[in-house]
Amino acid sequence: MYLSHLRLTFFRNYDDLYLTFSEGVNCISGKNGAGKSNILDALHFLALTKGFRSNQDKQAIKEEETFFFIEGNAIKSENLSSLIQCNLMTGKTKKLLINSQPLTKMSEHIGSLPLVAVLPNDTELINEGSSTRRKFMDTLISQYNRIYLDDLIKYEKILDQRNALLKIFQEHKYFDAEQLALWNMQLIPLGQNIWAERKRFLADFIPIFTEYFHAIVSQKESPTVQYDSKIVENTSLEWESLLAEAERKDRINQNTSIGVHKDDLSFSINGSSVKNFGSQGQQKTFVIALKLAQYELLATYKKVSPLLLLDDIFDKLDEYRLQSIADLLDKKIRGQVFVTDTSYNRLFEVFQHSQRKVKYFQVEKGGKVQEVSS
Repeated sequence: MYLSHLRLTFFRNYDDLYLTFSEGVNCISGKNGAGKSNILDALHFLALTKGFRSNQDKQAIKEEETFFFIEGNAIKSENLSSLIQCNLMTGKTKKLLINSQPLTKMSEHIGSLPLVAVLPNDTELINEGSSTRRKFMDTLISQYNRIYLDDLIKYEKILDQRNALLKIFQEHKYFDAEQLALWNMQLIPLGQNIWAERKRFLADFIPIFTEYFHAIVSQKESPTVQYDSKIVENTSLEWESLLAEAERKDRINQNTSIGVHKDDLSFSINGSSVKNFGSQGQQKTFVIALKLAQYELLATYKKVSPLLLLDDIFDKLDEYRLQSIADLLDKKIRGQVFVTDTSYNRLFEVFQHSQRKVKYFQVEKGGKVQEVSS
């Protein structure tokens, strides 16, 4: 699967842009602030219904304009394609259309155009809170398991209702155990499903991640990914027991302290925390290996090669790691690749010996993009 073209209207710094892509590698160079990452952000909207640059969609509308429009054509086979269009008007709800037909729910599209993005701020996976690492798992699993996505959405809604009830208890100075138990009964089976699927995912993911890490670094460093959860056996009895133990704490804090919404991942190299003891180079390499493993696993589950976005990841990598990543991209990545960098020369050096077709684009300030002959 690949995108044949991209059209942008009033999206971030672009007034009107139309690009045709190679189904192999697409290299986009330009100075910081020129808008090269905005092109990848638009692709992220088409695949996952939202961008990676901001949680607020309205910020993607070009300044002083009232809407944005994104269009891409996803080629699935010689005779099968999907025209994906995403638009947002100020004060209106974002819309997604597939072959001119609007979707009633955005979640219906997740997984239709599988995508993995490797971004400069991905070290947040290591340094930020547990919600970032849960999102890493959830975003991937949701692209190949629709039931998981539905369970996740239902779980979050029920969790919100349970927390709202705890606040009501506190505000009105009363407590109804039976009423709380009704929400527990709905929360538990969904939590069990989510926990079990995350465990299955990690059992497949960790060996692939380890292989990529060793390919980029060496066999001398041993990486570890561990799933941290208060749930151990994942039985209804265990969930009920843990929720009962936490009931007093939950009532005081007006928040649910037990469940898959509190789970986490811990990362280490040779037994030492990557967050506390890893160098910047180790952290960056660790994250790139996580994302490339995510890509391979998604390709395996979906039986189609996802899009791979690489946004300014080559900067500050030593020559050995840069070449290792270039070799992996050429040998292991079969899907369409979009990569940005401030240096055209560096992109050319990385991909000049690629066996795949490579297109080069140069982004200038003012939203001007031109194809560059190699």
